[in-house]
Amino acid sequence: MNIPEIFKNLDFGPAPEASQSANEWLEAEGRTFGHFIGGTFTKPASLFATCNPASEEELARISNGSTADVDKAVAAARKALPAWQALSGFDRARFLYALA
Repeated sequence: MNIPEIFKNLDFGPAPEASQSANEWLEAEGRTFGHFIGGTFTKPASLFATCNPASEEELARISNGSTADVDKAVAAARKALPAWQALSGFDRARFLYALA
């Protein structure tokens, strides 16, 4: 499994030291993102830059959350909680590791 596949399916995978795969994925996605709520990205709005702290290079432009965005995210999280709690600790760790 390669890094772009892991970014798409959030499966367990290697943690490479190099940033090339992540930068290729960011480039392929246009380096502009909305919020990921309820399993899908929202339309980007009210953007600000996020930077690599080591180089101060701009990585992407991401949406600044509004009160409505937070409300939608909380509702989605509450809806997802029972399924999340039903997973084993190992399975939850796999998702968190893939996200990290």
